[in-house]
Amino acid sequence: MPLPVWPATVPHKPLADTGIDEPHRGVLESEMTAGNTRSRRQFTTVIGTVPRTIPMTTAQFLTFKAFVRDTLSHGAAEFEMPVWDLTGCPVRRVKLREGGKYTANRMGNKIHVSFSLDVWDL
Repeated sequence: MPLPVWPATVPHKPLADTGIDEPHRGVLESEMTAGNTRSRRQFTTVIGTVPRTIPMTTAQFLTFKAFVRDTLSHGAAEFEMPVWDLTGCPVRRVKLREGGKYTANRMGNKIHVSFSLDVWDL
């Protein structure tokens, strides 16, 4: 089944050009019965976490809000979106962190929507 796609009428470029801030996940540590710990890499395809604050008009925000409510909260948590990675804006598979939480603050005639994404390669 194809992944949902970021709504075309909603901007994807953030206020600041921030790239992926966690290029690799840290190691997992497990305590062993002898008292020492064992480090191993995490088995995940997540290539990083990206914080985003995107200015939107009221109409764009309503489209974004409907996308989160009607698409992402009904089981399709992952979607495709262009993500700035300091070299360009390739389309990546992403997921809103913290169960899809976001904040919205009105700044003049725009609504600044902030959230964090887990980013995967397609």
